[in-house]
Amino acid sequence: MKYKEILKTLEIIEGSLDDAFYSLPEYNANADSRDYIDNARNEVYCLRDEIEKVVRNIDKVTLDEVFNTPTINPL
Repeated sequence: MKYKEILKTLEIIEGSLDDAFYSLPEYNANADSRDYIDNARNEVYCLRDEIEKVVRNIDKVTLDEVFNTPTINPL
């Protein structure tokens, strides 16, 4: 699985967790469940941020290499 595919999957998971968090009624009996869902959302957000940084760095390195590599004249 490529990084961009992983990011798409994480966005889907993030959306499902957001829906679960906001659809769960705010009763005292649901406090633990809301905390668990909120913690899972946070973990997904952090993981997505880390993968986005990796993708940006991969793209940046590639562009830097293209633009900053000196040309070699074989003659």
